[in-house]
This record gives sequence, structure tokens and C-alpha cells, in this order.
Amino acid sequence: MKNVLILNDFVSKGKIAARLMAPVLSYMDCEVFLLPTAMIANNFSLGGNAFFNIDPFIKESLINWTNLGIKFDLIFMGYIEDESQKEMIKDFIKSLDYKTTIVFDPIMGDDGSLYQGLDESKIENYKDLIEVADILIPNETEAKFLDLDIKKLTENGKKIIITSANTNDKSSIIYNDGRQTIIPYEKLDLKVGGTGDLFDGLFIGYLLKDFKMIEAINQTSKDIIKILLANERENPGAREINIERYLTLIEC
Repeated sequence: MKNVLILNDFVSKGKIAARLMAPVLSYMDCEVFLLPTAMIANNFSLGGNAFFNIDPFIKESLINWTNLGIKFDLIFMGYIEDESQKEMIKDFIKSLDYKTTIVFDPIMGDDGSLYQGLDESKIENYKDLIEVADILIPNETEAKFLDLDIKKLTENGKKIIITSANTNDKSSIIYNDGRQTIIPYEKLDLKVGGTGDLFDGLFIGYLLKDFKMIEAINQTSKDIIKILLANERENPGAREINIERYLTLIEC
């Protein structure tokens, strides 16, 4: 089994973020090390929220796993709470004495705006984390906030996947590794939370099964469509994905 470290928020109410990624990756034969970057009461879209920062636990966990000799085949960075946490994670990654893959989804907004409760300090922290990432997975909104210099980033060996993009009035995923590839997909008329997290989990799972980048993106997109349609059939109008019921739809 491949060891995957998930650095992402844990949401108490809602099948999103780490709560959605972990079962997907476990089903895809990964050993998941889930390290919450924040305990959050609920989805940002509900309005009110409560946060609990657990930096001491993060620090001690990373030290403990290093002392135990645990090595990660892939490290995923999602929601990062603040500057001190950003520096802690960045220092940990730079200290690694082995080769791993760092995937970064700069979770902070959608539909042209930041999520409620977040401010521009999040943008600056995320810009700084780009340095240690191998693969970036922002949605179109996040890519614009980060003002990505795609040419420079890809020249430095980074790969960029922009999800939920709109090209020529068609929904698509834009992949760039120095050459741009546009991957169209069927957009469903559904408002369901956690689809970005589902993309992250599936994509990572396929990547660790040695799928090539574009193959992993294509298969991830197909699986998401199947899962969302099944979720809508069983729970019409549902705002989140009951992921445990649909793991068998994953083509792994």
C-alpha cells in the first residue's frame, strides 16, 4: 500500500474536505495518514462557523512519524489555516530526505470569490506554498487569485491542473506541463459540495496506481460523473455526496 499524508481541514458536519478524501483513498488501496489542519464545524456555505486550530498536534505528529521512519509516497496539502502553520508544513517538506510527490489544492474560493470567513492573507500564504508543490490543482477562481505564472511554473517542472474552467463556453479541465491540454467534461446541473475534494482524492488514487497525468484526470472526471448521478438518483437535491455508498463505482 502507498502511504498518503492528507493535510486538510476536518469538517464535523458535511462530507467534504478530509472526510471525503480519506474513504476514497482507502478504497483505492492507500494507507491514509489524516492530519487535520483545522477542526471546522461545518461547510463555509452555511454561514456561521467555528474553528479550532491544532498546530501543536500537527507539529508533534510530523515529528513522531519522522522518528518512526514513516515515509510518504505522496503528500497532499489542502486548506492551510495560517502563516505559522504554512511555515511548519513548508519546513517539514523541505526537511524530507527522500523523494515524494507534493500535491497542492489551494482551497480558498469558488465562483469568483473567497469562501466566507477567509481573507487575502490566505492568498499570500498559498502563494508561498507553491514553491514546495509538484502538482497544483486550483479551480479557476483560485488560479486567478493566485495570479499563477504558468509558463514560469512549468519551466520549473511543476504541473498545473485547473478544474472547473470555462473555455469557449464549455466546461473543461486545463492541464499544463509546458504544453496545454484542454479536457472537456459534462457539466451537471447540480449544486453539490465536495466535488473538488472528490476530484483530489480520485486523482491522487489513480496517480499512485501509475496512471499518466491525463489518464488520471480523464478517469477521475468519469468517476465523478457516475458518482454524482448515482447520488442524485438516490437523494434528489442532495447538497453533499454520501460517498461511502458509491465507492464501488470507482474504476480502480
